[in-house]
Amino acid sequence: MNIQERVEKLRQKMAERDLDAYIVLTSDPHSSEYVPEYYKEREFITGFTGSAGTAVITKNKAGLWTDSRYFLQAEEELKGSPFKLYRQYTNDGDPTWQEFLLAETSEFAKIGFDGFTMPTSIYRRLSQSMGNRLLVTDVDFISEIWEDRPSLPKRPAFYYPVEHSGASMEEKIKILRFMMREREVDYTFLGSLDDVCYLFNIRGWDVEDTPVVLSFALVSQDKVMLFIQPEKLSDEIRRPLDKAGVEIYAYDDIANKLSAIPPQKTVYLDPDYTNITLYQAIPDNVRIEKGVNLTSLMKAIKNKTEVDNLHQAYIKDGIALMKFFNWVETGAKTGSVTERAAAKRLNEFRAEGKDFLMDSFPAIIGYDANGAIVHYNPMHSDHPATIQNKGLLLVDSGGQYLQGTTDITRTYAMGETTDEEKTDYTLVLKAHIAGMAAKFPEGTTGSYIHNVVRYPLNQAGMDFNHGTGHGVGMLLSCHEGPQTFSRIDGGVKIVPGMVTSVEPGLYVTGKHGIRTESITLCVEGETTDFGTFYEFEPLTWVPIDTRPIKMDLLTDFELDWVNRYNRTCYDKLADHLDGEVLAYLKARTRAIERPQ
Repeated sequence: MNIQERVEKLRQKMAERDLDAYIVLTSDPHSSEYVPEYYKEREFITGFTGSAGTAVITKNKAGLWTDSRYFLQAEEELKGSPFKLYRQYTNDGDPTWQEFLLAETSEFAKIGFDGFTMPTSIYRRLSQSMGNRLLVTDVDFISEIWEDRPSLPKRPAFYYPVEHSGASMEEKIKILRFMMREREVDYTFLGSLDDVCYLFNIRGWDVEDTPVVLSFALVSQDKVMLFIQPEKLSDEIRRPLDKAGVEIYAYDDIANKLSAIPPQKTVYLDPDYTNITLYQAIPDNVRIEKGVNLTSLMKAIKNKTEVDNLHQAYIKDGIALMKFFNWVETGAKTGSVTERAAAKRLNEFRAEGKDFLMDSFPAIIGYDANGAIVHYNPMHSDHPATIQNKGLLLVDSGGQYLQGTTDITRTYAMGETTDEEKTDYTLVLKAHIAGMAAKFPEGTTGSYIHNVVRYPLNQAGMDFNHGTGHGVGMLLSCHEGPQTFSRIDGGVKIVPGMVTSVEPGLYVTGKHGIRTESITLCVEGETTDFGTFYEFEPLTWVPIDTRPIKMDLLTDFELDWVNRYNRTCYDKLADHLDGEVLAYLKARTRAIERPQ
């Protein structure tokens, strides 16, 4: 079936249930950022392959909403389909998908969706905005029309030992129960996959690029229940689960257990990671407390063992990236390397390292104008570029190692660069340094860092349309909360132990894209008469390319910062490299000076 035929079949199903509209989110029962193949329902119905977006189908219209990372990609992939692209979070005048529903349906219309893939938080906002329209949560039309749908993943999970996690599940459960008592709640429900895997020290293969396993958890002061396909649990995992007193139930039993919570008890849950079907399974006489998952607060602050492991993971990543950039620059001189070939080779360089499991997200490798497509994926592009011996190459990628999750972006010159490219590159570098060198008082939230990073670009009348920083998991999700460097930081304070990216960028459509991203560890700095100050310690050690820098735009402090950072990159990576790659590292880390 082509996309048109799929939409026609969906509309037939809608007519049978007398529905005026149908919503398809990019989601699974756990609100995962990246979903298993089985749950790529929005991609199935629209043909759009980006990782974020919402589809709405009415009786005679169809729309796809996505953010600026995917505008160019969506325009390309939606050509010839019934779907119109609506741009989210811009001032272009496009309606939100909720506004679209209000405009395209009558006051008493019926709007359907699969409640098992609808987060409660989104459902609540939708319900409040739809007036008298009826929301129908028990319709899963995609399952009915997707004839060759992939099966649910079956590969067994694996145990993540204390030598990497730094804490046993008994220790984590003890802390979780303490936090529950502080909040006077009887149960806590975990719907997000990375939270469940963190608590039980398990990892899996159910989601591409994210080593998690489909599962739920329900914890009280006297019981710990794990809901998972039993065949996924090997003896290696069952032994520590049994030792910790964990009760194991089938994955589909979670709704029954939620509905059996005794009256007058209190359940704590995260509405962003609890689908509305499970939320509605909780009895009306049970009190519900909402907030960020308690385990999310726990895993955001890395312990010493996790930090030590992450240092190792980022050295492995630095080694792979040095091999890659040496290879790609050599190939650029011959005109024989495409973006797709580069993505494949980068994965191979990472795989050569010990303990590498998978990428942490699809590599973004954008040369020249393709670099301006914020989440460009050459594997999905109809026009992948051949990398030439000029201009800029943006590489945003990461790996999943037993020692942790990595994420890094560097923009390197493939040869001669224009004056405009050099100016833009240097402004992004100034923004990056502003974040990396930031010092801030105890109690600071992410919006402060967000503004500090953007200041050099804003002063030049420039900006970028994505977040400034996100948390990073420990062999879990590459994008992890609750902390974020953005305008909306949720009031989460940045504290020692948090691992967060600093990633300013600048994108000029049709010309070039630049992003420089390093991962940082928040550490305690000095204490003065004005209080305690925190700062960032780099975890990423891949040289900053100095060739496109316009020296007259850098302050002395910024110039010294670049030289110190690159010198440290050499010190940390040199012993792991030899031959032409070592020579390449030496060239990329050579100190730069102002012209006399």
